[in-house]
Amino acid sequence: MHTLPFERSTGPVCVLERHALVEVPLSEIGPLRDAAVPEGAPALPARFLRHCDEQTVVGVRAVLEAIAGDPQPVEAFARYGVIAAPRCAGRIAAAETLAAAAQAGSVAVSPHVVPQCSLHAAASAVSVALGMHGPNLGSSGGPEALSEGLCTALSLVHASGCAGLWLVLSEWDEEPALDPAGRPLDDPLCRAVALALGSRAAAPPDAVTFTLRAGDRAVEHRPAPPGAPSALAAFSAALGMCAAGGAIAAWSHVCPWGAEIRVAAPAVGVRTPPTGLASREAA
Repeated sequence: MHTLPFERSTGPVCVLERHALVEVPLSEIGPLRDAAVPEGAPALPARFLRHCDEQTVVGVRAVLEAIAGDPQPVEAFARYGVIAAPRCAGRIAAAETLAAAAQAGSVAVSPHVVPQCSLHAAASAVSVALGMHGPNLGSSGGPEALSEGLCTALSLVHASGCAGLWLVLSEWDEEPALDPAGRPLDDPLCRAVALALGSRAAAPPDAVTFTLRAGDRAVEHRPAPPGAPSALAAFSAALGMCAAGGAIAAWSHVCPWGAEIRVAAPAVGVRTPPTGLASREAA
């Protein structure tokens, strides 16, 4: 499919209404399932997160953190949709299930594995937890989760008929190492970023804006150098600085297929960010 150059194909602009980052080591995700919600966030049903995938647990927590302390009532999100883009979620439960099935057969397979480890599980959990009535769906699931999640959300925020969209992006900082039974051997960090996105027409003058631009060619894939932060970690850091009026006023993420997502602080628009702030998705 042919796409136009950046200068001729700028998509609709949307605004950041609120956001939060949550980073939790694997060893602390178990207690987080039943932990009290942040002050100002809505309560969850009892044991709501008991069978959820680890990335879903952290993603729901990020949404609750984004809501906490904001004067806007929770009911305002009833007409929102949810896009979740986990990166390689469900692997721990899948490994444990396959190992158990090989030893004891199908009787060892939990009925919770399929619904809780599917691509759409995280989006559904957020939608049910907050009583949302907009569409909810999973995007990507693979190494390009940041790119595909952002493009999906920015494409739908104006076309879904919703008041806005929640976008939940999640990943393991490092893939968990597992023993033959599928049990984790290390304690990697699970990271989730939650963003509430709205239309430009409703934007206050101090809003952080998102712009999606289509490209006319794919870009060369360049894995991140050893020790470099992941694309999601870099995105979260830049987003926080844009929202807080920090050193970064604009940030750009280039997708593998050439599309570009630009995040800009108030009064900056879509200017090109300083050299070195562009990000490519790493495998």
